[in-house]
Amino acid sequence: MASLLEILKITEHSHDWPQSNHEVELLLLRHYGAQMTGAFLAFQDTVYGVLSTFHPARLLQLNRFVTAGLTPSGDVNGYHRSFRSKIQAAMNANIITNGTKYYTDTPEHQSIRSIIEAASVLALDIRTNQYFKDGNHRTCLLALVVYLAEHGVTLTSSFHVYRAYTIVSARFHPGNESNTLNAAAHADAHRRIVKYLRRRTVRGTANSEYLRTFADTVRQLPIIVSHVEEIGARLRTQWKQRSRIWSELNWAQKVVVRWTFPDLNKGRNKMR
Repeated sequence: MASLLEILKITEHSHDWPQSNHEVELLLLRHYGAQMTGAFLAFQDTVYGVLSTFHPARLLQLNRFVTAGLTPSGDVNGYHRSFRSKIQAAMNANIITNGTKYYTDTPEHQSIRSIIEAASVLALDIRTNQYFKDGNHRTCLLALVVYLAEHGVTLTSSFHVYRAYTIVSARFHPGNESNTLNAAAHADAHRRIVKYLRRRTVRGTANSEYLRTFADTVRQLPIIVSHVEEIGARLRTQWKQRSRIWSELNWAQKVVVRWTFPDLNKGRNKMR
């Protein structure tokens, strides 16, 4: 898997990119405020125990890891108050909030297809319902990775965290309403993420380095997201120069722009 600094190069145009982990932390601080004011939490120290990824306490650990336990403004992050009683009931009943029971079979007794389906249900549930004050997209993606791993399924090198992010975001689906998804948008995102995962998963055992690398990539998604958004804003606001702007992007940059802004690549807006 590519390192973070290698991943950052996909959006290097017109920006000074960080050359060290310290500079990466400073960039994250500028984008996400108080979430990045302290030292990054270690994955193994934050996500611990033998809880299923479906367990609300496990999801809280994942959210704490990707957000450092804070909102950008410095408030304590966690489940929204409106969900707390529902979460507690789910923990007591050993079910996820939408009523799906935990899997009790061992991984080898489940097909990869069923594991992918369950992981996708979990991820889209978090993203759709916005259980946490902040970091729901990052939490849903990390939950996806961890759930697959704990069920003996690993991601291949063709899996890209940022691509998965654009799929679960579904920002340009008409059913995407105020950062939540209606039933049609949810179904569409679920179909797309399942299709994406089926081609990029294999049976395998995830070691600590595998999980740590994926976790760090998910945690630092805000860097790529913010700079891809800048490219999109330039293409929209500088309409007369959009052909020139597009021609200046490298191949990888064009790929992520197409992933992120499908409306900029249709009909008369289609860019070569």
